[in-house]
Amino acid sequence: MTKRRIRHHVNPMSDRTEVEFEGFTDDKPIIVDVGAASGEFISRLIELKNETHNFVIFEIRKALAKKLVEIFKDYKNVKVFTGDAGRNFKSVLLPCIKSGAKIEEIFINFPDPWFKDRHKKRRFINEKFLDNVSSWIQEDTVWIFQTDQKILFEETLELLKEKGIDKMQFFRVSPYNTQTKWEAAKMETGDKIYRMKFNIIKTNL
Repeated sequence: MTKRRIRHHVNPMSDRTEVEFEGFTDDKPIIVDVGAASGEFISRLIELKNETHNFVIFEIRKALAKKLVEIFKDYKNVKVFTGDAGRNFKSVLLPCIKSGAKIEEIFINFPDPWFKDRHKKRRFINEKFLDNVSSWIQEDTVWIFQTDQKILFEETLELLKEKGIDKMQFFRVSPYNTQTKWEAAKMETGDKIYRMKFNIIKTNL
């Protein structure tokens, strides 16, 4: 019998940890990985772009975050943060922007879907988050969203359109030809992966 893969959800609203970050010591462009899990995806990106970029990693599961800190302890251009990424997004990234750095890419790979209506506010991309981030994020920042959940993909797409974000790019191949462990496992079972890129339009909120 095939063992069913189970993803353990963490309610981001239960973790009220607040972090501060003054930014990196240079203005190299930044790649962000939200929910890096065991780090196989961001490790590949660091391997490819270590000399030219800085990296911000968010992981809410403390045990995994601790492992990521250990993996990247010798990299001065990699910062790992635990806690709710949505809660700490601005406090971590805005100082980088103010220091002259570009937030080049933000990866949201296979986030928890939170299907029930009363739980949708726990999703990383939700209405409150978009309203907040659109007041300060750079318009040329590329957001990459990937999921194996069709409902989550469709509802996220609809929410983005409601917020005036309507120029998405849909794609089929894993970014940088690199899969997360979750993606590889889902593709082995024949599940479809839904992917899109978009930019968030800055507002004056």
